[in-house]
Amino acid sequence: MVVTDTYFRYCASCGTPVSEGPEGGYVCGACFHVVEPLGADAARRQRRAERAAMVAEAARLRSLRQY
Repeated sequence: MVVTDTYFRYCASCGTPVSEGPEGGYVCGACFHVVEPLGADAARRQRRAERAAMVAEAARLRSLRQY
């Protein structure tokens, strides 16, 4: 027998019960109020930095191939 724990919260905007995501945070299905998980801003900044580094490296490689 498998037991799963589902923790319910209530939307801060409309009071509808919502399920938290795997890393915390939720999106309300009734009013679409968004609560991001802890650390979401840091993860977003890291992904943007990685993406910018990849674009810069691709541009550098393209410039080397032209000569």
